[in-house]
Amino acid sequence: MNPFNPANIVGASKRFTNPQTYDFSLAAYASFDGGTSWVEAPPLGLQPGWGGVSDPTLAWDAAGNVYLVGLAFAPGSNNLIGMAIYQSTDGGQTWSAPNLIHQSTGDDKQWAAGDNTPASPYYGHVYVVWDDLTAGICAFARTTDNGATWTGTAGQGPGSALGINSFSPQVSVALDGTVYVVWVAGSDVMFVKSTDGGDSFTAPLAAVSGITPLASPPLPAPNGFPELPGGSFRVLTIAACSAGSGQTLVLAWADYREGASRIYYAYSNNAGGAWLNAPSGQPLLTGADASGADQHDFHAQVAALPDGSVGCAFYEFGPKWSAGPLLIDVILAVSTDNGASFGNRQTVTDRAWDPTVDAPWSHGDPQTTFIGDYFGLAGSPNGWSVFWTDTRTGVQEMFYGSEIQIGPWFGVQWTDTMDPNATIDYFTWGWPACWDVVWTPMATTPQAGIPEITWKVQVERSSPYFLTYHIVVTNQTSMPVSIEGRYAVLAM
Repeated sequence: MNPFNPANIVGASKRFTNPQTYDFSLAAYASFDGGTSWVEAPPLGLQPGWGGVSDPTLAWDAAGNVYLVGLAFAPGSNNLIGMAIYQSTDGGQTWSAPNLIHQSTGDDKQWAAGDNTPASPYYGHVYVVWDDLTAGICAFARTTDNGATWTGTAGQGPGSALGINSFSPQVSVALDGTVYVVWVAGSDVMFVKSTDGGDSFTAPLAAVSGITPLASPPLPAPNGFPELPGGSFRVLTIAACSAGSGQTLVLAWADYREGASRIYYAYSNNAGGAWLNAPSGQPLLTGADASGADQHDFHAQVAALPDGSVGCAFYEFGPKWSAGPLLIDVILAVSTDNGASFGNRQTVTDRAWDPTVDAPWSHGDPQTTFIGDYFGLAGSPNGWSVFWTDTRTGVQEMFYGSEIQIGPWFGVQWTDTMDPNATIDYFTWGWPACWDVVWTPMATTPQAGIPEITWKVQVERSSPYFLTYHIVVTNQTSMPVSIEGRYAVLAM
């Protein structure tokens, strides 16, 4: 979400060109109306010798630039090259040529975040973390000059080490500029932070210990990637994190300790100085909010709203009715008490989707399919926004949903004076199809003793995203009548 304009949203994903051989490119998308409609950017550029880029992650700087961090690879999906940075100066409509900031055949699983708080002493910094499996480290880079240069910690080049034994790190930036990084290391979730804009980081400490990651055993892993019971798609335990208000930090992950995959989490209210949970974390949802015994929760994502609320979204996999097929819903739970508890469980998807439909083969092996290792969650003044994989149309593609905003909002769309006995179609176009709108034409010319106007509302689906309303008004009198076209938006 653009921190300067929440109507501007950018997403990115893999796009498979051959799902059976795991051949893909990246696609990037932008919206300028809060997610109602989207435009796709031209294909991302490649350097000579590249087969493509993978694993997109996005962040904004203080100048309104958005960065896409991709993993460059040579032809053949396992021939990794390194970390590539693309920059967009027009809200995600077009992207620069790639800047290869780090080269290693072990680079993988990157994440990015920007410092978007004007009061922060490091406002505008953009931070990137990733695994360098060749070096066995959590690697780090940052830009402090709107992408002109990239460095590591003080005196180091891009790729400086934050810790060892890293798997899939994530980074988040607090309102005061503190930078938090977490990653999975076996049965621990490790944590480091920087209070000097990335010049230095604390030594790694375990935020939680004794987790049960999604791994084999106990899960089957026919292609080296674990799969949930009843599923053929690969799953992973990745630690997601987000800074909330004050010194709150929340991290979450998929855990198999209950014999089913559940989302567990940990939280701190003093910038990671102490963790206010059991040493191995605690369940995200309990009681009536928890998923059923036949459901598996995975792929946790964490984000925060400007008011400090922290949201955790995840996939829920299982039968949605008795003896039904195994489908996936997107679920969102929210904490309004700085991570002490999560509730307000919401089902984001209006229908569950089937992960077996149009499923790419992971690395070309038909035994294990691919639905992505993570998805998107963002918070803004407009509420929560989610960007996920879905197959309801018969193909695997990206879907977007945003939190409903409850109205009503009132206005007058038009005014006119109607001739005697006239019938006029006052059509008004470009209204988002997701809005709930009520139309009420009103006579503004007083005439006692007789009804003056009648109307009917007809709807034209003028595009996949927008409606044209036809408000057909009839003047029932033999005199001119002035009217205004009033509307009320009940929800958007």
